[in-house]
Amino acid sequence: MTIVHGDSAIVDLPAEPTLAAASPLQPVRRVGGIDEYRSAGNGLRVLHAPWHAAPVAVLMLTYDVGSRHDPVGRKGMSHLLEHMMFKGSRAFDRRKRASILDLLPAVGAKVNATTWLDRTNYFDLVPIAELDLAAAIEADRMCDPLLDADDLEVERAIVLDEFDLRDGDPNERLAQAVWSAAFADHPYAVPVIGVREDILAISREDLREHHRRYCHPGNATLTIVGDLDTARVSAIVAAHFAGIPARGNADAHVPAPPTHPARRRVDVASSDAMPMVALAYPIPHGLHRDTDALELLALVLAGGMLSRLHADLVALGLAVAVSARVSRLRGPGLFEVQAAFDDAAAFDRVERALLAAVARIRAQGVDADELARVKGQARGQLLTSRDGPIAIAMQLNEAIAAGDWTSYATASERLAAVSTQDVQRVAALHLRDDAHVLARFVAGSGDAA
Repeated sequence: MTIVHGDSAIVDLPAEPTLAAASPLQPVRRVGGIDEYRSAGNGLRVLHAPWHAAPVAVLMLTYDVGSRHDPVGRKGMSHLLEHMMFKGSRAFDRRKRASILDLLPAVGAKVNATTWLDRTNYFDLVPIAELDLAAAIEADRMCDPLLDADDLEVERAIVLDEFDLRDGDPNERLAQAVWSAAFADHPYAVPVIGVREDILAISREDLREHHRRYCHPGNATLTIVGDLDTARVSAIVAAHFAGIPARGNADAHVPAPPTHPARRRVDVASSDAMPMVALAYPIPHGLHRDTDALELLALVLAGGMLSRLHADLVALGLAVAVSARVSRLRGPGLFEVQAAFDDAAAFDRVERALLAAVARIRAQGVDADELARVKGQARGQLLTSRDGPIAIAMQLNEAIAAGDWTSYATASERLAAVSTQDVQRVAALHLRDDAHVLARFVAGSGDAA
């Protein structure tokens, strides 16, 4: 097959298997207007979410590999591999000006990728006429990325620059200190970008083995969001993905929850950062029934100007900003609360105010009007976070990473079902005084203590 792109070079694509020879898509289920299929020959999961507002589509591959899969001594490998996957593949060679970054931006496409704790995703927003090109590129780098030695040194240097920028950001260091303390004996304790010494040690052979082990159909979900029908999705999969050999099934292992300390205080030295206090409580995995109530509890505490912490801290001048969030992960997560303030002498007062706000919910719960308000806020956030094909794909990506894409489709109904009793119960069960990490900035320079 040959594709011509305006003024771009003519690219010969790998020979396409015929529809008769390719394994057909097998329907699995439809939830919330999204169809799930399996490619019978190699185990690739396929999601199709129609979106007809414009003649565009997002094609995204989510691999079940993230920083928690990085081997000891090679922390940062998943992120470095993500960088290397943009340097070309056998049929789309950068040295011939035919890589993804040569071809797709030339037709107006947007391409990117992200690595997180549980997953890596590669996504292309393209005019609908260029969807076959995007599929061909993604299929080829699934099979045969170049992983050139010279490219590795270039990307290693870029990643090390990113590492230094992150390490020099006091807010990033505070956040990492919290996660390192909370997940001390778990892979989530290590930052996604990795460890400097490990990044320096990663070889081409390491990357190739990591790719071979994790970047294959049985460990991937292909998501297509856009202006196309099921027949077109089937044709794209048959042409570009169905002929890729299976290399095993998805990596289903999730490390056991960490052994949490009863209570841990972490001080992060900083000479110029705004004073901040951060609280983190261990919570279950992202699909646990309690996580929805915890999401609403986060809004009760810090979801805008009507929230409790805004009234208790910001409105009274004790803090300039407050936040609360839930990490929905394949493994155990965190419920995090933060407050930033101006007065460096106010650490103890801010800490007491945060702990007291959590304690009140444990003891007294929330009233029906308050819960109804944050449910409306949560519904609005769901809608605005799904306002186009990229946004829809990104939300599906996180649901896939957590372990069940259908959680994307059922989120609104689950949140609506949360009761005031649920909110108080999860606060009492998970936001405990005897099991949390408390971190704060202190004067000076250096690392966490």
